[in-house]
Amino acid sequence: MEVDRELTDEEYVVQRAKEALKIDPYSAKAWMLTAKSLYPNNFTVQFEAYLIEKAAGNVKEAAKCFSDLIGKFQQTPELFKEVEKVTVALRSEADTEDPEKQFLCEMFRHISSEVQHKLLLFTADHCEDTMEHCRLLLLLLQRFPTAISSYGPRLVDTLMSAEKHSVDGHQPINPYRKLLVGELLPLLAKQEVKLDLSTKLLLKLLNKSLEYYLCCLGKSCASVQESESSKENIWHKLFFVVEFVGKQLSWDANFVNFTVGWSKEGYWQKVLSYWQLKSKTLLHYEDKQLIFCLSVFFLYCLHEYIVSLVPDQAPGQTATPYCLVEAFIDPTLPNPACEPKNKKRKGDTDLIHNTNPHISVEKSELKVMQSNFLMCVNCWDLIFSSENLHREFLRIYSYLKLDSWLSVFIIDYALYRARYDEALLCLQKITENHVLLQKYIRVASILYIKKNYRSCLEPLLLSLPLLPKNNHGSLSSGLITGGNQRHLHYLPVTRMAVLQYLVKLLLRCIKENMGKHDYSELSIGHIFVLVQLDWPQEEDFIPPLLEEIKQHRSFQYHLFQNYIINVDIMEELTYLWTPQGGQINLEILPNFGSQRRIGTRGADKGAKEELRQAIRRQVARSNERLDDLLISFLQNERALILQALV
Repeated sequence: MEVDRELTDEEYVVQRAKEALKIDPYSAKAWMLTAKSLYPNNFTVQFEAYLIEKAAGNVKEAAKCFSDLIGKFQQTPELFKEVEKVTVALRSEADTEDPEKQFLCEMFRHISSEVQHKLLLFTADHCEDTMEHCRLLLLLLQRFPTAISSYGPRLVDTLMSAEKHSVDGHQPINPYRKLLVGELLPLLAKQEVKLDLSTKLLLKLLNKSLEYYLCCLGKSCASVQESESSKENIWHKLFFVVEFVGKQLSWDANFVNFTVGWSKEGYWQKVLSYWQLKSKTLLHYEDKQLIFCLSVFFLYCLHEYIVSLVPDQAPGQTATPYCLVEAFIDPTLPNPACEPKNKKRKGDTDLIHNTNPHISVEKSELKVMQSNFLMCVNCWDLIFSSENLHREFLRIYSYLKLDSWLSVFIIDYALYRARYDEALLCLQKITENHVLLQKYIRVASILYIKKNYRSCLEPLLLSLPLLPKNNHGSLSSGLITGGNQRHLHYLPVTRMAVLQYLVKLLLRCIKENMGKHDYSELSIGHIFVLVQLDWPQEEDFIPPLLEEIKQHRSFQYHLFQNYIINVDIMEELTYLWTPQGGQINLEILPNFGSQRRIGTRGADKGAKEELRQAIRRQVARSNERLDDLLISFLQNERALILQALV
C-alpha cells in the first residue's frame, strides 16, 4: 500500500485506521487506540476516533470518546457542530425515526451526568440565537431538575425579555410565550421548592398564561376537529399554572386546587366561604388570591357555558346553536317545578335577586346550559358586589381583551336581570353575519317585552331571510310555561323553532295591542293566520275572538283565501253564518267587483254557494307547508300587519 510521504505521523495513523475500517474493524480499532495513546492532545486524532466508533454503531465507546472531546476541546468549531447535532436529537427524541438522531440520544444517555450538564450549559451559553439558547436551557432543566432553582428564574427572565422585543411579541401565541407557558412553567410547577421569583413577576406570569390559554381555547372552539378532551386539557394546564403561582405566593392550598376532588359547585362554596371571611378586610387591601382564582373560575364556567350553547351532534348532523330569549307565560297553567331545596346554594341569596325568572330548555340533557349560566351569574354578581373586586377584574379584563368571550353572556345576563335597554345597546353593536339571526330574534323579543309592538316587526322581518335552510328542526316544546313568573327559554336556532317563536311573538303583539282599540277585524284575521303554525297549542286564542265577531255581527278579512288553511278554524268561521251559529255576515272572499256580505237571510244564495266552494278549496290546501305559508304572510303583508300594531 502506498502512503503519502507528506502526511504527518498523526495523519498517517488516522489514515491507516480509516482504510482498515472498510475491511477489518478490529484492525481499525487497534490503529485508533494506538493513535489516541500516542497523541492524546490532538483534536483530529481524538475526533476521528469518535467518528469511527459512531460509524460502527458502538454506543458506549462513542460516548467515552465524546466525553473526552468535551473535556479537552470545547472551543473547536468541528466539535461544536457535533454538539449541536446531539442537542437537536435530544429535543426531538420522542418522535424521531432518524437512525443518527436515535444513536446520538442513546450515546448521550451513556455520558456521565457531569458531562451532560457541562455539554448542555456550554452549548446554551455559546448559542447566539436567543430562541435556540432558551430551548437548550430548557433541555438542561428537563434533564437536570436540580438545576431548576439556579437556571429556572434566569430562563423565565430571558423568555419574557425576548418576547417583549420580538416582532410578534404582541400576539398571545408566539414562540417565546409557547416555550414559557407551555413548557417551562409546567416544568417549574413540578418542583416543591420556592424559586427566586418576585410577586410582581409571578402575577405577570399568571396573566400571560391566562392570555395564552384563553387564546388557545378560542382557536380550539373555532375548529370543529378539536375534541372536548383537548379543550379540557388546556384548562388542566392553566389550573396547573394557577396552583404553581399560588404555592409560590403562599396562597391557601385548598383555594388554588382546581383538580383533586374538584367540582364547580364545591368550588363556588369555597369562594363564598372565603369571601364571607375576608369581605371586611377586602375594603382595605387588594386580595390577589381571590380576584385571580375567582376570575379563572368564572372564565372556566363562562367557557363551559359558551360551549354548551352549541351541543355536540352525531356525525353527519348539523350542530344546532341555542340562544336565550324572553319566552311566554300562561297564568291558567300550573307553575313550573321549582329547584329542589337541597339544590339551592348557601349564600346565594346575598348575591342573587329574589325575583329570578324561570329558565326552560328543550330537553333535560340541555339543563347544563342553565346550570353553567347560573354559575356565571353567581361569579358576575360577586365580582360586581365589591368596588375592589370590580376594579381588579377590570384590569384583568382589559389585559386579556375579553370582549369576545363576554359578549354573549353580558346580553344573557342583562336579559336575566330584566335590564332591557342595556341588552339592546349590546345587541346593536353586533355586526358578525353568523350571529345576526340571534341578534334580530332577541331585539324583537325585548321590544315585545317593552310593549313597543310596532318596532318589534322590523327585526322580526329581518330574521326571516336568515332562517337556516338546512336545519329545519321541529317546533319548540317549552316556549310557554305556567304561572306569573318571568320566563326565559333557550331557543334552538332552527328554521321551525325560530319561526314558531317569531310567530308567537307577533301573535301576542297583535292580541295585546287589540285591547287599546275597538273591534278590529284585521287584527282578528291576522291572529287566525298566525295561530295555525302551532295549532292546537294556541287554540285558546280563538274562542274570545269568535265571541267578538258574534257581538259585532260581522267579520271581514280579505286575506282569508290566501293564508287560512286550518280546518278547525274554517269550521268555526263557517259555523258562524249558519242559523245555529248566529247568522253572522262574513266577507272573507276576494272582491270580484261587488262587495257581497255572506249571510243566511236568503238575500244571496249565489254568494253562499261561492263561500262553500271557497271553503272546499281551502280544505284541499290543508296539507300545505305552514312554515312557507307563514313566511309568505309575514313578508308580503307587512303594511297590513303594521296597521294591526298601531
